[in-house]
Amino acid sequence: MKSEALRHKSYSHYISALAVFDSLTLIGRQVSTVNEYYITQLKEPGLFSGFSYTLCKLYNFIEHTCYLMSSWLIVLMAVERVFAVCLPFKQCIIRKECGAIIAICALCLIVSLTQAFRFVMIGSINGACEAEDEFLILFTALEIYFYQVTLTFVIPAGIVLVCNSLVIHQIFHVIRKASHYNESRSTRYARVVNKRHKTSVMLLIVSFSFILTLLPLFILTIIIDISVKTKGSGAYQLYRKMLPFHELCVVISLLNYGVNFFIYILWGRSFRFELRKIFKRERTSSNIATRTKEEIIKL
Repeated sequence: MKSEALRHKSYSHYISALAVFDSLTLIGRQVSTVNEYYITQLKEPGLFSGFSYTLCKLYNFIEHTCYLMSSWLIVLMAVERVFAVCLPFKQCIIRKECGAIIAICALCLIVSLTQAFRFVMIGSINGACEAEDEFLILFTALEIYFYQVTLTFVIPAGIVLVCNSLVIHQIFHVIRKASHYNESRSTRYARVVNKRHKTSVMLLIVSFSFILTLLPLFILTIIIDISVKTKGSGAYQLYRKMLPFHELCVVISLLNYGVNFFIYILWGRSFRFELRKIFKRERTSSNIATRTKEEIIKL
């Protein structure tokens, strides 16, 4: 994506940033898994046992900021795609190289501010980086409802659905125009239908992969939280029964990162190539119609 041909494209910066933050998120997940293995299986102190209060605060902040950036970069790319498809001839700043860099930096700043509470509430508790007792209730509410529910899933998923619905609607609108112009030419019409299928599949995968991979974990988190509030001490038994399902949901959520790389890197150029040809066909048909109208007026 940083080749001479693509380094000045806005989507090149979005994809590169997505790759970086996805990689950092996966590294953080791996560190947490190793830490849990040390504690539960080896019965030894975890990886964070030697962390000071400051290191615990910093690590927790960086880990969750990277996770949020992975989610919100998909939102940023979805918004950029709306401008590219619905306003193809308008030079929006988000579609320029400098605009992409500014948007990524601004997003990182905003996401960092939303996680600033971790610097206050997180500390080194018995060799683990956890919330201090005086902030435990408030931190739990912020962690579940503000971070996991609102910022990680509900708002990003809503924006991605809306943006990709607009893109799909616009593409079908353009294809209908192109197919109407070429309906007398069966070969070209077949190619239009084939391109419609390709672009539709790509956008549907983009729309639903992010949501479907995170939805099970989102639902299970809500169920566990409600059971803790309603059943009290009896919720522990329910949590133990749901633990295998929770681990499965975590694995499913990790598939989101693989899908990101597959869609945006392997199919990104193909999608935009097909899209450019669709709009080129629309402009060609529009120019022919204009010339025909002018010739009729002259006659």
